[in-house]
Amino acid sequence: MSFQQIPVIDLELAFDPKTKPEFLENLRHALIEVGFLHLINYETVGPTRKDLEQIKEQAERFFELPEEVKLGCEMIHSPHFLGYTRLANEVTASHTDWREQIDLGTELPAPGPDEPIYRNIEGPNLWPDAKYAPDFKPVVLIHIEKMTRLGTIFRKLVCEAIGLDSTSLDGYFKPNQQCKMKIIAYPDSGQLSNESSKALDDKPSTGQGCGPHRDSDLLTYIYQPTTHSESLQVQNFQGKWVTVDNIPNALVVNAGQTLEAITQGVCKATIHRVLIPKAGSGTRISIPFFQTIDLDSHKSVAKGISKEVLHMKDERDEKILNWAVDVGFQFSPEVGKFPVGHAVFKNRIKSHQDVSAKWYPSILKEVLAEYKT
Repeated sequence: MSFQQIPVIDLELAFDPKTKPEFLENLRHALIEVGFLHLINYETVGPTRKDLEQIKEQAERFFELPEEVKLGCEMIHSPHFLGYTRLANEVTASHTDWREQIDLGTELPAPGPDEPIYRNIEGPNLWPDAKYAPDFKPVVLIHIEKMTRLGTIFRKLVCEAIGLDSTSLDGYFKPNQQCKMKIIAYPDSGQLSNESSKALDDKPSTGQGCGPHRDSDLLTYIYQPTTHSESLQVQNFQGKWVTVDNIPNALVVNAGQTLEAITQGVCKATIHRVLIPKAGSGTRISIPFFQTIDLDSHKSVAKGISKEVLHMKDERDEKILNWAVDVGFQFSPEVGKFPVGHAVFKNRIKSHQDVSAKWYPSILKEVLAEYKT
């Protein structure tokens, strides 16, 4: 049998020598057998409850801003794929995602003209006019800072859980590594009844808030500030969709394809999706934080994973052979063949085709041709 629920991991256990072995065992199970977990008691090394309340408040206020203010920081103005995306303007697994969002990241300067094209993934944020959202930028930057610290600590524990030295992944990160985040609003189905897609010729009847996909980063940390409990789903290795409970103040953590590649498939990047909230349940807010690695690095395989852990991975994979799931076309190059930035850039080209048409029209044409083959 594959997993039927998402495990809960208590981070406090990692900082007591008496309970750390139990913590690492629980984390190992979550990484190998599920790919998802609930992380609790992280406040001493990450955002506090007050911090989370503040980012929730700013998220709600942002989506209440006048349309012209949000469009002032629309992603179409950014060659770095940062900024606001209006409702129903993004595509996952060949269908419209019925959500609006703003993409943000660690503040970095734009790359120079002689740098590889994929480095344009990194650059400065687009912010809403401070006249209308005076606290948005400082609260977001504090959130990025604290989540980056939590992610640094947790990735070292991930290494230990699968038998690696805690510093084994340090070489994949550069000083001032840019991490990304989104602030997302998923209107409920009642609110969407008269909406039309900006991206494709489809309707909210698909039920897709965000289509089935695997994250491409190292680790994702999702804060779910609203009370919705039936939207986020994970697909287990028998093809069943498992609902992710909404535990107050917990972070939902999942492995991305980068971590899966680096760990020889040990840490599983599990397929997941978001359903449109039920009519009358109100708008669901989600705030995912993506721990990314240096765009110039390669997904080379980490050395030193124990035979015991690799055997656990092989046993898990036997459960996956009897079914297949179509999650749409995803760029995931062979381990070590291309810099990570190569695949990340292509994914963004495909997901935000209006932005790509403005800034990278020839590359968009190539990506769409590859997508159809």
